[in-house]
Amino acid sequence: MSKTKSNVNADIAFAYLPTHKKERKMSFFDLLLVQTVVGLSAFGLLSGAYAGTMVEAGDSLIAVFFGNAFPMFLIAPVAFYFAKYGVDTFVGYRSALGYNGVVAFFILFYLLSLGYSALALFMAGESLSSAFKVVNAPEFLSGSVGPTVCAIILFFIAFIIVLRGPNAIRKFNIIAVPSFFLFLIALIIAVVFSDHIPALNKLTPVEPFENHTRSFMTALEINVALGFSWLPYLGQYSRLAKSSKSAYSASFYSYGVVVVVAAVVGAIAALISGSMYPGDWMNAIMGSKFAIIGLILLTVANLGATLFLMYSFAISFKTLFSKSSWIIAVSTLLPTIILLLNSTFYDAFNIFMSVISFSMASLGGILIADYFFVKNQNISLRDLYNTKGKYNYWFGFNPSAIVTLVASYFFFWGIYNPITLEAKGLFLKITAGIPTFFLAGVLYYVCAKFIFRFEVDRVSAKDEKFKEYLLKTKTSL
Repeated sequence: MSKTKSNVNADIAFAYLPTHKKERKMSFFDLLLVQTVVGLSAFGLLSGAYAGTMVEAGDSLIAVFFGNAFPMFLIAPVAFYFAKYGVDTFVGYRSALGYNGVVAFFILFYLLSLGYSALALFMAGESLSSAFKVVNAPEFLSGSVGPTVCAIILFFIAFIIVLRGPNAIRKFNIIAVPSFFLFLIALIIAVVFSDHIPALNKLTPVEPFENHTRSFMTALEINVALGFSWLPYLGQYSRLAKSSKSAYSASFYSYGVVVVVAAVVGAIAALISGSMYPGDWMNAIMGSKFAIIGLILLTVANLGATLFLMYSFAISFKTLFSKSSWIIAVSTLLPTIILLLNSTFYDAFNIFMSVISFSMASLGGILIADYFFVKNQNISLRDLYNTKGKYNYWFGFNPSAIVTLVASYFFFWGIYNPITLEAKGLFLKITAGIPTFFLAGVLYYVCAKFIFRFEVDRVSAKDEKFKEYLLKTKTSL
């Protein structure tokens, strides 16, 4: 067995089986750093940038801070679940969604992974193409097709690195992680020590809606979507935390607070440059002489974020479909290339995030209600792994979750259409994502407690022995 295959298989076993207390070695600061890295890349920058194109500086900051922090405040308690039981995302969510329901959730995670990978890669490609333009590189790298060509090249670099396994990714991230922090620091310094700050209050957004309220609520909704979008990732590292408290705190502060730094930078950059593209940001803020340095750092950083996204998905794919080869698991992300063929998907970031807002807000409400209020933090570890156990519900789907998702769909899309961006009066007062979360939580509780009433809230005393068996199995792998 090759070293790469051995490392990948070890990660798959580690991801699938529950972690023993001795294996939970990540402190608050370890978790904070590793979870911050991916959030600080394209997604935080773009959500902030959209706010900067819609509303002025003060309102942009409000949309960015509240939009990211409050959704994370609502869903971060999920970290307690994974820290307590040491299980992966797509094992733990079986208790609320059912065995087949988790597969449906995984499909949504697949689409999220494709979209996030494409966004990170296109921003990296656009940054690299802009850098090539500064040095007068050939037209196919620096011209109109340059971002697409560069993004596709970067995709295959990421593809090869992920195929080589975790060691190759860790070596690359030794460069990628500091690159993004250097980029942010350089951009912040350039803004602060220039004449941009005094002029911010005088700058007007380039793409506002017909009235201020509509612009602000839309900007807020995009940032709310980013906050909810971290839901599938909360279980991946919380299970490694030394304590439940550190898992919760690190999740909230990384995705709900530190990511705001990138979003604020994106909002300010968009206001100053009047553009969503990093190349325009660099030239407007840093000047062409120093822009190339920032663009290269941003390219490396977003490539590092792509590695995290691709590897994370591939590991989850292998845990659910264990008979598939590693190359098949990674190759499932090849459709990302389709989203890189032009800037259409990148430009539609706001639409993509609004759809994510509906999906993750609904699921977040379900998961919080199920674990804390329906099952009272009492989960059967045995039945999480026994796919014919109590969490089979109805043909593998939890009907309470299905009813809740359908009702949430009609509510969300009834007041806000994320495709056409058509907004009803209620959206202009309460937005859509946050009220959808509360609706989903309340409705799920009512369905689970008073309508369907499955008896899955008791943990057998034999579960501890089953956990010991799983840990022994893991040790032998």
